[in-house]
Amino acid sequence: MKKLLTSIFVLLLAASLIGGSLVGCSSKTTSTTSTTSTTTPLTEATVLIGVTTPLTGGAAPWGISMKQGVEMAFADFNSTGGLTVGNTHYTFKVEALDDKYDPNTSTNAIRQLVYSEGAQFLFVFESSSLLAMASTLAQQKVLQFTVVYDDAILNPANTYTFRTVIPPSMKVTSFYKWLVSQYPGSKTMAHLSMNNISGTSMTEEELTAAKAAGLTVTDEIYYDAGTTDFTPFLTRILNKNPDILSLGACQVGDTALIVKTARGLGYKGVINNMSPVGAADMVPIAGNDAMEGFISTNTAMVAPLVSQTFIDLANREKSTYGTAYGNTWDFYSQATQMVEAMQRAKSVDPTVIKNILEDSTQVWPYNMFVGGKATFGTSVAKTLYGNAGYLNQIVNPYTVSIIKKGVDTNAAVVNP
Repeated sequence: MKKLLTSIFVLLLAASLIGGSLVGCSSKTTSTTSTTSTTTPLTEATVLIGVTTPLTGGAAPWGISMKQGVEMAFADFNSTGGLTVGNTHYTFKVEALDDKYDPNTSTNAIRQLVYSEGAQFLFVFESSSLLAMASTLAQQKVLQFTVVYDDAILNPANTYTFRTVIPPSMKVTSFYKWLVSQYPGSKTMAHLSMNNISGTSMTEEELTAAKAAGLTVTDEIYYDAGTTDFTPFLTRILNKNPDILSLGACQVGDTALIVKTARGLGYKGVINNMSPVGAADMVPIAGNDAMEGFISTNTAMVAPLVSQTFIDLANREKSTYGTAYGNTWDFYSQATQMVEAMQRAKSVDPTVIKNILEDSTQVWPYNMFVGGKATFGTSVAKTLYGNAGYLNQIVNPYTVSIIKKGVDTNAAVVNP
């Protein structure tokens, strides 16, 4: 009898211990095996992706494109499961602040996102603010993707800053060679640009390339932010009747107004802007006739060059936000590069992600183009920028676009 009671006690104790061990754990059975395993529940965490960009003013079409492109890219990341590292599952939240394309406002927006809200990942549009803050952000280990054109952004102190666009310094030579070959009668060029850091640096590079391509520069003129009447500048320029009118770092709205005014004053020559300014944003301002033949580095959303995801992006953007912008594809592309880097790094640690981005053996998909590739740290970037910052410069194909009958058309694909 005693032995029987002892056996019953042992069985009850074992059952109690087994039952207690199941509390707080989850179990799952895979579809490929009949074995049941225990796992620790995932901890849920949210990663803030900060965006500082112009949401109002003349540069708003670019800024809203950045906001919506980044938002859609990370929405896709979340919808496909986000990122799981160890026992933590991460989803991503995008917060965009309006920097009004103003250095002080942009600086304050960066500070708010980083110091008040703890963002460790940023997309930054405005140049002056990031040029001033990049080295400090590196000390704070805040990773930034930016479109800053000034090559000073590749300063070796700015190790956490990655330029995810092809800047004028990388485009100018091939662009002006193409331009002169397509318009062989062109001998002279005038340059009109916004008076800011991007404008002055872009102008210097363009004029050097234009002269190397055999063009004589007739004018180099700058206008201040907020200008709405371009007639005085264009009257001076057109008095010399240049064959080409080049617009450097001019905002989308400014570009459309300048083209409309120039055509209204009777200018018949070639007009170009090396920025990716799209027909969808400018034709409503300037009209089809004025924009006919306008040249930029925007990309037309047409097959077979462009992937179906990007062809469909405008309709998706319009369905989500009510309006589609001409450059959203560009910022969606950049955001997908950050997503890809996080996935390859299997981390949300900015330093780990920085290191994999700087690994020049990594080849990244440039999802915009079918079969397109992008690389950081190429020999092309090293030749242009030296050992200092070439690892932080992306290189990918770009297009030369011509507006015809109100829409962008792809005239050439260039691999820098």
